[in-house]
Order: sequence, then structure tokens, then C-alpha cells
Amino acid sequence: MKYYRELLGQTSRIEPFRRAIKMVVRPDDRVLEIGTGLGTYSFFAADSGAERVWAVEGAPVVHIAEAVARMNGYHGRVEFIRGWVPEVEIPDRASVLIFEDFPSRLLDAQTFRLLTQVWEKHLTADARVLPNSARLRAVPVYASPEFVPSIASLDGESDVSFGIDWAATREYVLNTVHRVNLNAETLTLDPANLADTSFGSVPKTEDLGGSAQWECDRDVMFNGIAYWFDLELIRGEWLYNAPGQLPCSWGQLFLPIDPPLHAASGDVIELEVRPERLADGAPGWLSWWARVGGVEARGHEFKAQPAAFRDLYHESPDSVPRLNRKGRATARALQLSDGSRSVLEIAEILTAEFGTVSALDNVRTVLSALAGNTDDPGPLDSEPRRSDNDNR
Repeated sequence: MKYYRELLGQTSRIEPFRRAIKMVVRPDDRVLEIGTGLGTYSFFAADSGAERVWAVEGAPVVHIAEAVARMNGYHGRVEFIRGWVPEVEIPDRASVLIFEDFPSRLLDAQTFRLLTQVWEKHLTADARVLPNSARLRAVPVYASPEFVPSIASLDGESDVSFGIDWAATREYVLNTVHRVNLNAETLTLDPANLADTSFGSVPKTEDLGGSAQWECDRDVMFNGIAYWFDLELIRGEWLYNAPGQLPCSWGQLFLPIDPPLHAASGDVIELEVRPERLADGAPGWLSWWARVGGVEARGHEFKAQPAAFRDLYHESPDSVPRLNRKGRATARALQLSDGSRSVLEIAEILTAEFGTVSALDNVRTVLSALAGNTDDPGPLDSEPRRSDNDNR
């Protein structure tokens, strides 16, 4: 609850959403909110007179949201659904979608696929989405270790410590996408727009990146690219997520440039940030480059992944998978989860077949798989099904 209470304190984010919901939602609307948390935006939709409001959440916080609804007169006006989007069922298609659970890069593969499924399964063809659109922004920055601690040893320092040369780790850190909360003082130039995208449909990967350039009127040194998104809730109503602008959970990304590049007055800085397109159209690895004159630095998220050839082979379509002991135990746990056994009964079978440690690990796997179960277990105060072994 600490995390969700902290989110409630972000009034500079919540109030614009509240105003936008009031302007977007009409009395005949059916509203779907994905990732409702404590139900804040769903309550606002109900206040705006929506005909139906469905609030979907996969985490147990949804039970607290239901308690909040009962205490504040929303019970029966907002229907809370705990589940995973591909398995969630609602009785009708929604005319309004509320969604703000974005990663710092706006869309990754998981979010892209989630929104694709929501559009295909749960929304009308002319559904309105809040936020309405987004703008991807970037600027060269000089970030100190205060903001990106992992680059502390890379800023002109030796890779040797404790008498050991750690230079083999350097390339991995320099190709890592760092989630940060920068302040305005790190900005060396005015931010530029890389791309604009609408949520009237699922954005294409090709629309999630771009390039920009600056002609410097002073000397500039930078060791990375700050990359973020701003949200347009409704036409003309923006939430700015730039460094120093909005304290919230999204933040910015820092894409390292090594060695740092120096631009003199009159020089042109060019940069580009783009996600690669995966086979299903989803955005994948981020790549970036920056150039001043003839000097260029590049980064690619894939190069941050330590991997041997055999690791890559396991990911290929030609690999022949084979379960290890943990995999066999997990498969057995899921096989036993057929609706006829309690968790305790499953644990006892796994203990007998694989040992205590494997049993505990794989019962957790079962519980994780069940966390998004959309079957109604009954009222929260109803009597649970008891096992003959409950005394243990």
C-alpha cells in the first residue's frame, strides 16, 4: 500500500487525469480501465456519469479498491475484475479506455501486446482512449553518478579495483538502458521531438522512434541521451514528463554515450533513438546513436545482455528444448493444478516426487499462475474449501 499511497500524492498527475475524464466520459459510455490499482480513475469515470465502469487489475490491491468503493458509495457503480487481460471477460465492449501503466519508453513488447488484445477483444471500433496521444522526446545530457550511479566508474576512471581489471564489464553497462529521474540542470540543450503517436489504435513500432539535431550556440559536453514521453490526455491538455517537470512513476531513460562527445559553438549534434520491430510488430531492443562532426557513438540494448552462443541457440527456432529438474517440477505442478486438488495436496505430491525445496518453488509457480484467475471465488468473507489436513 505504501507504493499506491505515494501515487495518490502525485496530484500534478492525477488532477489533469480527473479533468480529462470529466470531459471525455459521457452518460452512455461504458468505461474500461486497465491497471486500476486503487480504482482512482474508475471512480472519476463513475462520477462523470458513465453507464458502466469495469476496473481491471491483476494484483491483490484490487481487493483494497473494492473496500474503498464500498466506503465511498461506488459499490455497484464500479465493477472490479481481478485478472490477466487475455483471460478477462466483460459483458460488452467499452467505448472508453483509460490506461496509464506505461513503461518509461512508452511502449515495450508487453504493453504493445496488452493494448493489441484490449483493442481486439474489449473496445468498440470508435472507442476513445485516455490519454489521447503521446510525444517522444530526447536531448543530449551530461548526467553525473548522482543520477546514474552505475556509470560512476566509467567517467574517466580506471576499470581496475581490488587489483582486478573489470574492463570486460564496461561494454555491457554502456549499452544498458538506465531508468532515471533527472533534474532540469542535466539538460544541455532544449529537448526535441522524435515522434508523435496516437492511441486511437495501437501505435506502430515505426512510430516510436526518430532522430533530431541541434546547432550549438555554445560548447556542449554530453555523456548520454535523455529519452522520455509526454502524454496528451485530451487535445491541448498535456502531462509533461521531462526532467524536473513531473514527479511520477514513469521517469526518463538515460542512454549512455561513451566516450562523452564534445560539441563546440557552431557544431551540429545529431542523434537517433529507435526500437527494433519484433516478428509480431511489437517494439523490441532499443538502439541509439549520437554524432558530432565525424565522431560517432552507438548503443544497442542487446549488447547489454551477457550471453554465450549456447544461450542464443536456446532462443532460436531451431533449438530442441529439454526440461531440467526445475522445469520438470514446474510442469508437474501445473499438471496437478486441474481444479481437483488443494495447494497443500499439490505440495505434498511435489515433495514426494522432487523434494522439499523444489516443492516450495513450484507451489509458488502454481500460485503465480493462479493470481490472474478470473473465476469468482465468492465473497471475501465466504468460507474457504478446507482440506482434511488443515490442522497442519
